[in-house]
Amino acid sequence: SIYLFFFVCVCACLSFSACLQVTIEGKVGGSAVLPCSTIDSGLKNEDITVYWRHNSSQNVYDIIEGKGSVEKQDPAYKNRAGTFPNEYMKGNFSLKLNNLQYNDAGKYVCYITKAYQNPSTQLFVKDRGNHGAAARAERIASFLILLHILQYI
Repeated sequence: SIYLFFFVCVCACLSFSACLQVTIEGKVGGSAVLPCSTIDSGLKNEDITVYWRHNSSQNVYDIIEGKGSVEKQDPAYKNRAGTFPNEYMKGNFSLKLNNLQYNDAGKYVCYITKAYQNPSTQLFVKDRGNHGAAARAERIASFLILLHILQYI
């Protein structure tokens, strides 16, 4: 029927838009690795300059000419942010953020200067407790409400 078609279209649209966003989930006190890489080959140390930024402004970590730099790092990330220097020549500039806090949530952008790429990651920070079952129940309830509404359209 037309209602079933409408419902399937709505679900497909919601699923598709959710898939377009790269997200990482971490727990308070835990750690998260935010991905950043380039397929550019033949990088030299002097070519590797990468800037990690949080919510467009906070300086999380810099890689300047192939070396990690915390000189201009925002104090909120002191002793909590780092990269993997052994991976730089392979084009991997991923960031590890330790001792996660609620205010770490948000959008992180990795500016790879020579590659003209700006991969971004959305980080969500959750409680240490297991809220997975509650979130699942909430989604099921929303789905059932939507089905109930659709029967009257």
